[in-house]
Amino acid sequence: MASNSECKCVEFAIVDKEDIFFQVEHEDFELDDFKKETKKCFQKMIKIKNNRFLVVDEEGLKFKERNKEQCKADDCRFNIQVYRNNDIDRPRGSAVILSVTSPCKQTYMVCCEKNGDQKAVSAKPLEQPLPDQIGSSKHEAVFFMELIPGTSQYRFNSSLWCSWYLSFEDGPEAALMKLVLRKVHKDVDENCSMDLLTC
Repeated sequence: MASNSECKCVEFAIVDKEDIFFQVEHEDFELDDFKKETKKCFQKMIKIKNNRFLVVDEEGLKFKERNKEQCKADDCRFNIQVYRNNDIDRPRGSAVILSVTSPCKQTYMVCCEKNGDQKAVSAKPLEQPLPDQIGSSKHEAVFFMELIPGTSQYRFNSSLWCSWYLSFEDGPEAALMKLVLRKVHKDVDENCSMDLLTC
C-alpha cells in the first residue's frame, strides 16, 4: 500500500530519444483510495445452491427460495457498483459495493460489522447516494468480487478484513439460510460460491 503522500498515478506517455515521459493522472486520487466507476454499475440476482436467492427484508439479509415470478421483486435485485482501486496489495477481483431496495422502498448496503468479538454482515440503511470516493483501502461496505477459477461463480472478499468472505449457513427455519461472514483458509469454499444472474 502507498505510504508516501508524494506518490502519483501515472501512465506511460512517450519516448523521445533518450528521455521517457509519463503523464500524471488522477491527481486527486490517492493510491489506497476507492473511486466510483460511474459507468460500471450493474444489477444482478445473487443465487446459491437449491435455487435460493439473496433477499433483504425488515429482518435483514437471507437466502430464500424464489420462483421466476418472485424474482421480479426489487428485494432480490442487487446493484453492484464498481470502484477503482490502485492498491498494489489488493486481492484479485473488482472492488464493489452491494446495495438493494427492500419491499418498503428502503435502500440498504451490505456491510461488515463487529458484534463483540464476532465478525458479521448486515444490511445498513443507505441514507444518501453511494460515495464517489472512499479515502481508505479498507471499508465496511467494499468487497472484492472474485471470479472463482474454472467456474462462472463469484465470491466476495471483505476489504475490511482480508480472507473474510460473504458466505451462507443454515438459519432457524429449514427454508431459510443466513448471509454470514466466514474466514476462508483455503482457495475454494463451496459455502462462499455464488452465481450472479441477470435480472
